[in-house]
Amino acid sequence: MRLVVADCAARYTGRLQAHLPLATRLIVVKADGSVLLHSDGGSYKPLNWMSPPCKLRETAPSPEQAGREVTAVWTVQHEKSDSRLEIELFAVHHDSTHELGVDPGLIKDGVEADLQELLAAQLDLLGAGHHLVRRGGMAAVHSGIRMAALGLQAAQSMESFS
Repeated sequence: MRLVVADCAARYTGRLQAHLPLATRLIVVKADGSVLLHSDGGSYKPLNWMSPPCKLRETAPSPEQAGREVTAVWTVQHEKSDSRLEIELFAVHHDSTHELGVDPGLIKDGVEADLQELLAAQLDLLGAGHHLVRRGGMAAVHSGIRMAALGLQAAQSMESFS
């Protein structure tokens, strides 16, 4: 994995057109060929990226780019489409490569069914008047544990509102 912190601008062309103006960013070049541009704020997600299969080519700036103080141009071309990410580097503050080795992958401690069983067994923790209502099929849990995502709902009985 290559990590580059640089003052850069980027332009994406493909399914749409997008432009990132000059700013200091982290550029991640992964072993699978993907390239990601990150900022320090706003989100954990990259501002722009190219998914594999793609090829990174570094070239010298054109005279026009050099006149704007561009020191290098990275062109990331997707190998199966017209998608292209062009990154203009103005100043490189950090450039390092790290061999991460084979990742063992995410090991999940439980599955949705386990969470449902735990909730059903401890429904009293929610307080009196709650009961389980079966809802739809199983759903993936992406951000936190939500009752509806577990396929169960703790519902207050209507008698408690009278």
